Amino acid sequence: MNCQSTHLYRPMDKSHLSMCLLRVSTKHSCHLGAHTIRGIAKGLHLNYPALFYCSAKLYVPQAQTMKSWSSLRLGCTVIRRKYSAVALRRPVVSVSSHSGRSLSMQEQNIVRSPYAEVSVPDVSLIEFVWEMVDKYPEHTALVCALTGRKYSYAESRAIAHRFAASLHKMGFKHSDTLAVVLPNIPEFPLVLLGAIEAGCIATTVNPVFTPDEIRKQLRDSGAVGVITMPEIYSNVSKAVSMIEAERKSKIPIIITPGLEVQSIPQGAINFLDMTHKQIDTSVLSAGDRLNTSSVVVLPYSSGTTGLPKGVKLSHRHLVTNCLQFEMSVYAKPRIKRYSTLFTPALYPVCDFQEVLPALLPFYHIYGLLSLAIASLYQGSKVVTLPKFEPRHFISTIAKYRATILYLVPPLIQFIGASPDVKSSQLESVNTINNGAAPIGPNDVERLLKKAPNVQFFQGYGLTESSPAVTILEKGSSKYTSSGKPIPNTEMKVMNMETKRNLGPGEPGEICIRGPQVMLGYHNNPQATAETIDNSGWLHTGDMGYYDEEHDFYIVDRYKELIKVKGLQVAPAELEDVLRSHPGIADAAVIGIPHDRSGEVPKAFIVPKEPKLTEDDVKKFVVEKLSEHKHLTGGVQFVTTIPKTLSGKILRRNLKEMYSK
Repeated sequence: MNCQSTHLYRPMDKSHLSMCLLRVSTKHSCHLGAHTIRGIAKGLHLNYPALFYCSAKLYVPQAQTMKSWSSLRLGCTVIRRKYSAVALRRPVVSVSSHSGRSLSMQEQNIVRSPYAEVSVPDVSLIEFVWEMVDKYPEHTALVCALTGRKYSYAESRAIAHRFAASLHKMGFKHSDTLAVVLPNIPEFPLVLLGAIEAGCIATTVNPVFTPDEIRKQLRDSGAVGVITMPEIYSNVSKAVSMIEAERKSKIPIIITPGLEVQSIPQGAINFLDMTHKQIDTSVLSAGDRLNTSSVVVLPYSSGTTGLPKGVKLSHRHLVTNCLQFEMSVYAKPRIKRYSTLFTPALYPVCDFQEVLPALLPFYHIYGLLSLAIASLYQGSKVVTLPKFEPRHFISTIAKYRATILYLVPPLIQFIGASPDVKSSQLESVNTINNGAAPIGPNDVERLLKKAPNVQFFQGYGLTESSPAVTILEKGSSKYTSSGKPIPNTEMKVMNMETKRNLGPGEPGEICIRGPQVMLGYHNNPQATAETIDNSGWLHTGDMGYYDEEHDFYIVDRYKELIKVKGLQVAPAELEDVLRSHPGIADAAVIGIPHDRSGEVPKAFIVPKEPKLTEDDVKKFVVEKLSEHKHLTGGVQFVTTIPKTLSGKILRRNLKEMYSK
């Protein structure tokens, strides 16, 4: 074929391209060599996912007559490299300023990702996750390590779809918020994806929350429905009753199968009735296509300061972050993905599956994205663990031959230090990812002695960035580093007083910019404006620096947040509870170091009367808040709480007081 004379060089839409490719494939017996595709790439004004989509739809059914798979693969590689950045709908490296120049060009000391940019398709999260289910319908998608309850990919897709249709029939509308109050059980991702397919927003709630904590999130998020399970129903129903009294309206509670209890409380709705009976799903196909920029999940974060706030993340945020992380770790879309959007279905289906124990809580953004979303998108087997029990966790790894572990520092420390964990139990593991908090190099080295053949990655992220921001490069031994920016991401370190961008080795506040940055905080424009500036930079509240090789290091927090085993504790929330005690005049809370938990809360109390004891204060908190918010760091009685003239607590003074 003479590429110089082909009419394919002019701009064209997807249908025109399909017709042209069809003519080429017919004329040349379906043999498109690398030079042909290179020629198409040279003149195309169409982004490469669209090209792949069209070519894959045409050629995959004709796979038997293909004469040169290798040539087509090579050609697609050329296109992938050439057009890797074209399809981004929200460019992040070049953000226009009023002068017409890019902000990246104007600003100094901007660290850009060393990875090739990824193209993000304009698809909903539902299309993205379930796109290739027909290629492996019988593969196990989800299995409970405790009960053995499991679902194949075909069953998972069908259940989520029927759940979406049932929600629609119940009267839930687009942008209605549903609260998901569940531990890690197989139904959690199906509830999440079903709610999103129905056009709803899912706000994820910690299942160990007290009724009062649940009530606060239901109220702030505006949730109009709740999904939970029998074991948690009592706490949820108490919270719902309080909200119903405030709103003077009913809030339906949907009950999924439990771990040990299967009975459905009176007045609740059975999830199985919504998903396992004949349901008319035509109501979904009749609706408009989901808007990829609309909010789909509303996890809660304390941000840099204050009470927990809902973080608005869209379809595009989650799809983008899945691809950013995948390309950082694998340098290409994974072959096992079979995607027509990225690797044009050129690979035969195989029986191999990655196996991931899902211990990180799904309600937390780290577990939500990596285990409840990305793992299903990749066709993996997800083994759910609703709680941490050391021996059961390790036996699950061995029994299911786990291949990838997503961990937090306390789990890494446990695996490395526990004599009960043997190398033989980890022999199937090929990859370990650490997140949520930094970890010491000695802990990593102890882990790698037991699992010497694994690839170790760790990264930095936050709820507001969907969450991934950086990743340690493959093979790197910089275990104190969080790594380099992931694709399509810029970072800088800023002096908080002078607002000057700092160079290598200079500590300051870490700021990030990229397509994974949240839309904003729910119903809190002030907090949003304080966190994301006019140039699109997200101010993290974390203190760190980068070295000459552009690896980032997190050294401290400007923000008040306390991280207990990777879980957020907002001092302001604890302080509000403490001040409600009749014997407490004032209170302040800080995080102090802890060997196993990373940090734990410590309270400074101004008592109204001298008879108040430390035990009184601790017991009061235990009754009001969940375990990771308990005052494990102790209680210290003081005469005054140090504050600024404006009344802001001087936590640094309290930390100095603790250090003495």
